[in-house]
Amino acid sequence: NMLEAAGTGKLRIFGQGKNRICFTHVDNYAHALIIAERQLFKGSPVLGKFYIVTDGRTHPEPDAYCIFWKELNKAVVAMGFSSIEEKMHYSFWFLYIVAIFAEALGWLLGRVFKLNVFNVFVLTMHRWFRITAAEKDLEYQPIIPFVEGWADTILWFKKHWLPTFEQKDRSWFGL
Repeated sequence: NMLEAAGTGKLRIFGQGKNRICFTHVDNYAHALIIAERQLFKGSPVLGKFYIVTDGRTHPEPDAYCIFWKELNKAVVAMGFSSIEEKMHYSFWFLYIVAIFAEALGWLLGRVFKLNVFNVFVLTMHRWFRITAAEKDLEYQPIIPFVEGWADTILWFKKHWLPTFEQKDRSWFGL
């Protein structure tokens, strides 16, 4: 996972590090499932519709998103690892080319490397969503604000994951 890569010193920011994303705390997701279930009745106007829920307007940015690498760095530093913001960023095109070679090498060796074209795209693209349909139709509102949920998530990783972390890098050159 990304915290393991950070803990071994291998993690770098992909691209410019400005990609926008949304998080959804598990309690908010469960809350949305419960309120959506209550709308499942014959003739309900929500039947057959698709809804996305996130932590919504509680995200730090005004348009209801956060900057992925900035938030990940908070978790990295909370684990006691070096900040990834202080390390060299790898450009999208550099990573894309390396990922193509890693996939080809993996195919030849029968291995799957962590760095692949899909991961390069996912870790550099914007992925944030408007939840206005869920707010309007389901009356959804997050019950856990982003800042509280992210702090809770970081605390969980610090308490449950960090004690099991071994700083052994089993990858080839971070791939």
